[in-house]
Amino acid sequence: MKQYRKSILTALVCFFAVIVLNFLLPRLLPGDPVAYLTGFAEEDMSPEVYEKYRAALHLDESGFSQFFRYLHSLADGTLGYSYKKEQTVSVLIGEKLGCTLQITLPALLLSTLMGLFWGLDCAWRKGSAGDRLSTALNIVVNAVPTFVMALAFIYFFCFRNRIFPYTGLNSDAAVSGTAAYVLDRLQHLALPVLTLTAATAPSRFLLMRNTAEKVVNEKYVLYARERGLSAGKIKRCYILPNIAQPFISMVGMSMSTCVGGSLVIENIFSIPGMGRLLTDAIYSLDYPLMQGILFVTTLMMVIAIILTDILCILTDPRARRGRAA
Repeated sequence: MKQYRKSILTALVCFFAVIVLNFLLPRLLPGDPVAYLTGFAEEDMSPEVYEKYRAALHLDESGFSQFFRYLHSLADGTLGYSYKKEQTVSVLIGEKLGCTLQITLPALLLSTLMGLFWGLDCAWRKGSAGDRLSTALNIVVNAVPTFVMALAFIYFFCFRNRIFPYTGLNSDAAVSGTAAYVLDRLQHLALPVLTLTAATAPSRFLLMRNTAEKVVNEKYVLYARERGLSAGKIKRCYILPNIAQPFISMVGMSMSTCVGGSLVIENIFSIPGMGRLLTDAIYSLDYPLMQGILFVTTLMMVIAIILTDILCILTDPRARRGRAA
């Protein structure tokens, strides 16, 4: 129980550190903070416009007052204002977040299930030809950068065989609200989800395989075998409960890998999600929007870590007894 509390506390401290860093960086970097907080160069603004922005950003107030105003913008959900796009940051992110989640969540689920069952099966049959081949394959794939994998899939599935479309989320001719539109969306999502799944599944497989390998020769597993229990029942009732905690923790911690991989994949497949939004913010020097994206992605990772720790507590009788005590 203590280790889970420590993990949750660490995640919350890191999240608060990101909030403070987001606030301090534009104000401590060399140069005028107005330029960092608006994205406009000082020489491009007239004195009147400069003073208007300075007053709007409350830079004439004390640092504590500015910080509390910044916290208020986070609490009310606006996350600041993008002067380049003339819209609140939360609205801009909200328009794109759904596209990113359509890639991230299916890939996270598929890679988790693949790593879980494939790794567990290879550990059960450790030393076999299938185990050696699967382990070697996952080690190699785990070393391949995500963008290289995406380009290889585009070449094979789009240009060479024309199985999937390779840009956008829908075809121009697709009519929203129809079954054909949903089918077209699934066809466009297939390759990005496949790419992110292939990029994240090997690490889950290797963890599950190596963790389960240490358990299959434990006395309680050998005793279950001697009793004549089926392999499926032994894996499900004897092995899996004893290795669930490290696997669940790894899945939560790897949320950042899925989000980061999705941002790369969105740019390669021309998907209008958070990745494209972040790229636009970087090229246009839209610092408030960059800070908002950093805040949201960090929040997603913190929530994932807290949920996985809670799930570990619920699945670990020892942790529950410790909590009850």
